[in-house]
Amino acid sequence: MSNFTRDWLLGCTATAALALGGAAHAQMAAAGAARPAPAAAPAPDVAEVQEIVVTATRRNEVIQTVPGQVTALSNDTLAKLHATTFNDFATMVPGLSFQSNSPTNNLIAIRGVASSTAELGSGVAIYLDDVPLGASTQFGLGSQAFNFNLFDMQRVEVLNGPQGTLYGANALGGALKYVTTPPDPSAFYGRIETEGSTTAHGSLNDGLRFMVNMPLLNNTAALRIDALQQFDSGYTQDKGLGLNDVGSARTYAGRVSFLDHVTNDLDVRLTVFGDEIKGDGQDVEFENLNTHTPTIGRYQQSYLFPQREDNSVWAASGEINYDLHWAKLTSVTSYQQNHGTYDEDVSGFYDAVIPLYTGLASTGTNPYDLYADTNTKKFTEELRLASPSNKHFEWTTGLFYTHEDTDENVDLLDRASPQGLLPAPFSSLPFYGYLPSVYQEVAAFADATYYFTDRFDVTVGARYSHQFQTYSSNIGYIGFGPPYGKVYPYSSSSSQGVGTFLFNPRYRITDDIMVYGRISSGFRPGGPNFVLPTSFNSTVPATFDPDKLWNYEIGEKSTFLDHKATLDVDVYDIEWHGIQTTDNVDGINQLVNAGNARIQGAEASFSYRVLPPLTFSGSAAYTDARLTTTAPVLGVEYAGSRLPLSPKYNFAFNADYNFHLGEKYRGFVEVSDVWVGDRTSGYYGSLTNVFYKMPAYNTVNLNAGIILPNHIEVDAYLKNIFDTEGQLAADTLNNVVNPSAGVPVTITQPRTFGLVLKVPFGA
Repeated sequence: MSNFTRDWLLGCTATAALALGGAAHAQMAAAGAARPAPAAAPAPDVAEVQEIVVTATRRNEVIQTVPGQVTALSNDTLAKLHATTFNDFATMVPGLSFQSNSPTNNLIAIRGVASSTAELGSGVAIYLDDVPLGASTQFGLGSQAFNFNLFDMQRVEVLNGPQGTLYGANALGGALKYVTTPPDPSAFYGRIETEGSTTAHGSLNDGLRFMVNMPLLNNTAALRIDALQQFDSGYTQDKGLGLNDVGSARTYAGRVSFLDHVTNDLDVRLTVFGDEIKGDGQDVEFENLNTHTPTIGRYQQSYLFPQREDNSVWAASGEINYDLHWAKLTSVTSYQQNHGTYDEDVSGFYDAVIPLYTGLASTGTNPYDLYADTNTKKFTEELRLASPSNKHFEWTTGLFYTHEDTDENVDLLDRASPQGLLPAPFSSLPFYGYLPSVYQEVAAFADATYYFTDRFDVTVGARYSHQFQTYSSNIGYIGFGPPYGKVYPYSSSSSQGVGTFLFNPRYRITDDIMVYGRISSGFRPGGPNFVLPTSFNSTVPATFDPDKLWNYEIGEKSTFLDHKATLDVDVYDIEWHGIQTTDNVDGINQLVNAGNARIQGAEASFSYRVLPPLTFSGSAAYTDARLTTTAPVLGVEYAGSRLPLSPKYNFAFNADYNFHLGEKYRGFVEVSDVWVGDRTSGYYGSLTNVFYKMPAYNTVNLNAGIILPNHIEVDAYLKNIFDTEGQLAADTLNNVVNPSAGVPVTITQPRTFGLVLKVPFGA
C-alpha cells in the first residue's frame, strides 16, 4: 500500500471520529448479520445452538445442510477469541495447518496438501467475499497467504477438500473465505476499539480500530468505513546485532464499502480495501538439527544483518446482483495489486556455495542478502447465473476470467561491499534476476442439484479452465562461467487446459440427520519454466504440468438433543498426482512435477449448548499424508515418506459461558484449549530437503468481557496461559551445505495479556 493510500485511510478515520465525537453513545443494534452486536454471546435464554448461514456453495445455506466439511467462525466467535489475524483462529479449524513464514504471510495447507515448506504455488484458494486474492502462479509467490486483519469481518469460512468447480485454480486442499460485513441502510451506528497488551519475552502491543455505518439515499443505500492500525511486538532477540523484540510488525488497514438497493431486484456494492504490514525480522529461535534444543538460548537468534519486509494488498471490487425472478445474475469485477519486498539473510548457504565457484576458502563471514521485490497486478471478472432455491432442480453456471502481470526482481548482495558486489571474480555483476510473467485464465463452470425426493438429492458439477502464460527472465548468474557479467535472457510460454468435477449425493435420514458422499477434484496451474543455457545440458523441461487431485469422502451432519447439539464427522481419501515442487538445478530454482501422494484422514466437530448460558464446542482431525512414489527431485528415493507441514493429529476444545450481573450488565468467559501434533519440515533421508521434526504443543487461552450500559464493552484476554513454546515452522536450507548449522524455527506467541475497550455510538 502506498503512503498516500495509508494516509488517506487514516485520514478518513480521524475525520469521521471528530465529526462523530459529540454524538451521544446509544445502544448498538443487536439484530442482523449486517449490524453485529458487541462480542457478548446471544442472550442466555436461547436454548438451541445457533444456525450459521454460509455461502460455500455460492448460495446462502445453513451450514448443517451443506454436504461437505465447512467451518464458519462468526463475528461474535472471532471477537471472543480476540482473533485479529489468521494465526489466531487457524488451530481451531479441523484439518487446517500452516507454516508461519513471517509477520506478513503464511503458507496454508488443508488436509495435508503441501509438498514442501518452500513451495511457491498455493494449494488453497483465498477469497475476500467473492474476489479471489493473491497471485494464481508460482511466479507471483502465490503460496504466500497474506495475514489479513479480521476487524469487522462478518465471518470466516473454511471449506475442506478440493473446490475446483466453484472456486477454480489452486483450490486443491480447499478454500478460505473472508466475508466482510456489508453496509446496513437501516441505521447509523459505529464503533471505536482500542487495545493494549504485553507479550512475555517481548514488549507492549497496541491497536486502534474504527468502524462507522451511514445510511444514504432515504435508507436505500449505505456507506461503511473501517480503518485500523496495529502494532505487534516481536519476542525474539539478536544479541549480536543488539536487536530486541525481533519479529515485530506494524499494520495499517482500511475498507470503504458502498451498498445500494437500487430496486427491489437490483443491488450494487462497491468496495475498496487496503492492508499493509511492515515486518521487522522473524520470531525464530535457532535449534540444533538433531537434538531440537536451542543453540544460543531460548528466544535467541543470530543473523549478520537485520531482515525486514513490507507486504501490501490493495483491491477494488464491484458486485452487481440482479434478480431476474427465474434466476439471479451476479457480476463480480475486481482489480488488485499485491506487493512485497523482502531481505533474507542467506549467508550460511552462500558462504558454502560461492567458494565452489571461486575455488577460494570460505571466510564464513560474508553477509549475503537475498533481496526480492515482487509486484502482481490482477484483474478478475466472474459472471454467474443461479436458479432460485426451489428444492426441486437448482443450478448455477458462470464464466470466469483473470489477467495477472507479475514483475519480480531478485538480487543476491554482499552487504560487506558498499555496492553489494560479490567476491572476485564475480564482482562485475552480482546474481541478479528480472523475472516478468503474465498469466491469463478463462473458465466456464456449472453445477446442478436434482431433488429425487424431499430426502435425497444429487449435485453434479464441472469446470473447464484454460491457462495462457508467458515467462521471461534476465539473469546475471555466477554459475554461467566466464565472461562473468553476462546477462542470460530467456522467455517461454505455455497453454494448458484442465477440467475439474464434482459428484455430491446427500440423503436426509431425518430432518436433523444428513449423510453425504463427495467426489471432487482440484488443480494448480502449470506453466513455463526457466531453462539454463543449452551448454549446461539441463534436463529440466521447458514447461511443468498442473498438479491434480481427487478427493473421495463420506460424512454425516446431525443436530440432536432438541437442537442443543450438533455433530459433524467425515472421512476422506485423496489421490494427488504430479505434485509440483521446486528443484534447485545448478543453483537455480526450477519448477518440476515430483511424484504422487495419498492423503487419508478424518475430521470431526461438535457444539453442545449444555445450559442456555453454557456452550461446549470442539474439533479434531487425523491426517496421514505420504508420497506413494519416489521423488528424486526432493531427495526422496523411497515411497511412503511423510509430507511436510501437517500434523497427524490435532484437537481443539472451547467452553463459552455467558452471564448477567444484575439488570444492566452482561458478561462472558471463554476458555480454549488447542493441541497440535508433531509436524515435519523436509523429508527423512533427503540431502536437499533436510528433515526436521517439530514436536507437538498445547496452548490454553482465556477470554472474558463485561458489557456495560450503552453497550460499552471491556474485555480482557490471556493468550498462551502457560507460556508454551510451540514450533510453527523450520527452515533447513543452510543444513543442505552445513549439517551443524542452527535451524531457524518460528516460535508460537508467548503468554500475552491484553485489555480491549469497545465504545459503540449511534442508534
